Amino acid sequence: MRLDARAGSADTGRMSEISKPLNQLLADHQVFYQKCRTYHWTVKGPLFFALHQKFEELYTEAALRVDELAERIVALGARPYGSLQDQAKHARLTEDSAERGAKEMVTNLIADLEKLTLWLRETAGDAEAKNDKATLNMLEGFADANNKTMWMLGAFLAD
Repeated sequence: MRLDARAGSADTGRMSEISKPLNQLLADHQVFYQKCRTYHWTVKGPLFFALHQKFEELYTEAALRVDELAERIVALGARPYGSLQDQAKHARLTEDSAERGAKEMVTNLIADLEKLTLWLRETAGDAEAKNDKATLNMLEGFADANNKTMWMLGAFLAD
């Protein structure tokens, strides 16, 4: 039995169940994206050049993930959260508009990446249970990339 966007209505109904946690991941990634942009704009001090560039890399990656998540949701026959209001309402991550030091910013992003990785793996498990290999592969790839980013950011903080 095929379980993709072209599958029959029974399969599409089962597959759309995975769109709910995907939409939540979409919302979480939007908050992460905005936090990285805020940090990119506001980082100061001797770490400015390295972190300004790194935060841009992180928000660019988050923007690409938002697009991939939204397109996967549509491919599964559901509708992605399209407004910032809906995304903020459903996100589990929190925004950060407080003034932060550079190392605190990095620490906060590592904490967010840990949460995102956990949620990505949980949703990947749901996708695997539904035999949705496309979603499973996408989410596992995101989680694996997060692990590398967390390692690199952690190395940056090491004394």
